[in-house]
Amino acid sequence: MTLGMSLDVDLNDLHRMESRASSLSDDTVPPEGTAVLAVDRFGFSALNVGYADAGSSLGYWSMFPAPDGTGTIPVWGHATVLRSSHPDLAPGRTYYGLLPMATHLLVSPEAVGPRGFTDASPHRRRAAPVYNRYLDRSSDPLSTTSPSAASEVLLRPTFTTSFLLDADLAEQGWSGADALILTSASSRTAIGTAQVMRTRSQRPAIVGLTSARHMTDVRLLGCYDRVVDYDDIGSLPVGPTALVDLSGDPAVVAGIHHRLGEALVHSSAVGATHRLAPPLETSTLPGARRSLFLAPGVATRLRERLGVASVERTLAAAWRICAHEMQDWFEVREAQDATTVQQVYRQVLEGTVAPRHGWVLSLRPGTT
Repeated sequence: MTLGMSLDVDLNDLHRMESRASSLSDDTVPPEGTAVLAVDRFGFSALNVGYADAGSSLGYWSMFPAPDGTGTIPVWGHATVLRSSHPDLAPGRTYYGLLPMATHLLVSPEAVGPRGFTDASPHRRRAAPVYNRYLDRSSDPLSTTSPSAASEVLLRPTFTTSFLLDADLAEQGWSGADALILTSASSRTAIGTAQVMRTRSQRPAIVGLTSARHMTDVRLLGCYDRVVDYDDIGSLPVGPTALVDLSGDPAVVAGIHHRLGEALVHSSAVGATHRLAPPLETSTLPGARRSLFLAPGVATRLRERLGVASVERTLAAAWRICAHEMQDWFEVREAQDATTVQQVYRQVLEGTVAPRHGWVLSLRPGTT
């Protein structure tokens, strides 16, 4: 029997993570209309650190409540129904969705069907629907076409953003750009975007911008037409160029804008992998005006234009290609005890994990 526990961080110092006993265990009998899930495995990357950074402002801390002054970081992974007091949710089924860094999760299922269910717990009602939906891995098209459970928890959380980025840029005709720059080229969102773009017959050249220590790994991917060191921004050719910034580093953004000037025809902000970069005014930079990429709006527009079924088919087809191409590049590493998971967390927080190292974590021994 697995006793319940979670890993929580100090909201005043994210470097402090400690284990906490939970009232849930494998033997917990859930109240009527609820179910207890076993958190089997989850991926952890800079995406999850981003959730912690924005925990208060974007409501991530409310998804899995923790004692005052602490927070449970949301992660994406797999969970199995251990015990159910809901008439439509059977024990033994495995789902993909947002989970706590914990051994168990109590959910209040609604809209239960062959494709999955939604957690209607009161503390999650303000969250976007995508965060509360759990997809049945036996029928979900992305789950069934994943080359492995590890690849799904490592790559899937950012892949939908990559897919929507490509769709949005293509819909705009790439803003007339001959080249498109992706900063933080070693990030999974950038890699996924480049992989999807490469399948198009008509597209701009894909330029990956990354740090010197990641150049070799990024080039091995083969999804970028050119890989450039941050220190070599001055070597970028001056011509119609689009910028998709995943670094959130104002100095990097300013360097690109000043290098390309009016030749920069598109500039959008997507992420902030350089989370500790010092602030810098970017509102008066030369070239295209900076915009914020909003994935939900793009998703809604695509569904209205193409239909839900068509979008799902296209997404699944793109995922199948990307996941299999990434399978050989990633070096999957596993950890199943609280001490090692905490060490991995601090390495990701400090940015010392190599791009090719994908951590699949669990607090339940024998499940990764």
